Amino acid sequence: MELKNLRKRIFLPLKQDYERKLHELNYMFFELTHRCNLECIHCGSDCLKNDIIPDLPAEKVIEVLKEIKAHQNSKKVMIVLSGGEPTVYPDVWKLGRAIYDLEFPWGMVTNGFNWTKHTIADAKKARMHSVTVSLDGLEESHNWLRGHPESYKRAERTIKMLIEDPFWKAMDVITCVNKKNIHELDKVRDLLIELGVKRWRFFTISPIGRAVDHDDLFLDESQFKHLMKKILEYKKLRNIEANYSESGYLGNFEHRVRNHDFFCRAGISVSGIMVNGDILACPNNNRKFKQGNVFEDSFIDVWENKYGVFRDRKWMKKGLCADCPEWRMCKGGAFHLWEPDADSIKMCPYRKFDLK
Repeated sequence: MELKNLRKRIFLPLKQDYERKLHELNYMFFELTHRCNLECIHCGSDCLKNDIIPDLPAEKVIEVLKEIKAHQNSKKVMIVLSGGEPTVYPDVWKLGRAIYDLEFPWGMVTNGFNWTKHTIADAKKARMHSVTVSLDGLEESHNWLRGHPESYKRAERTIKMLIEDPFWKAMDVITCVNKKNIHELDKVRDLLIELGVKRWRFFTISPIGRAVDHDDLFLDESQFKHLMKKILEYKKLRNIEANYSESGYLGNFEHRVRNHDFFCRAGISVSGIMVNGDILACPNNNRKFKQGNVFEDSFIDVWENKYGVFRDRKWMKKGLCADCPEWRMCKGGAFHLWEPDADSIKMCPYRKFDLK
């Protein structure tokens, strides 16, 4: 083993253990709504166009943020508005401006369907810091995944508008790679470069939400390795930055297909408030892992004194993880792939795709 890799394997776990003990909040999700203008077959929240679940009140979002600001530097906590589709949330731009006025940077992940020139103007006034637009392959593949015949055209139009009027500090496109679009990636790359996109992220599907009912969403071993090699190829390009998202430990592809080594920060430096007020970590975590509810509990009190199941993950050393030689580097993998009292992780990419 080369000296550089040996040092990483020694010091990286120690650094991550320190961060677990520190548990400094720097990333915060707010699931504003379960309503959405699309019906994506891979939706982790199983959102609907006309969901009956009430939205998370904007007043409660601001109340939580004021509590956080009273305890730490708000400029160092990134706020992400999610859903559902955040642009269907009433007065989302008014909320965004209130977040900015509290000195939090904020952004959103959007399907791009609702955006117009007026939306761009509203986002600028709200001082939105970052935006991620989903583009999941070419037109047929994207519309299949998103469940709407106009979805691709709307998303491409939104990307063009955002490129033409770059008021944000960070913008990227994210692509859900599946069996339908795995062979379209070069064409998508060419399209994004032509549009002027500078950052491109990839993620693969986890067996949660609606996705479990669609076999076409899940890559097999050869397809997954093909994706990894494609990302390595794209990372050599000067005109677009390509990275794989935080979806699990990747063995021999670690620190090659993304700019950092795997570290699931759910509950360690990342938190989230669900639409019903439940205090969780990332929105894809099993809701039974909730740590409290902002309608009943102080968020800061919960953040400082709970989250034990997230920060001490020794309980995960069972099932596939029990005798894994990569335990120190992985510590149970991505938290959203675990369920309370589970005997093992739902899916381990390191083992499933033979990434040794």
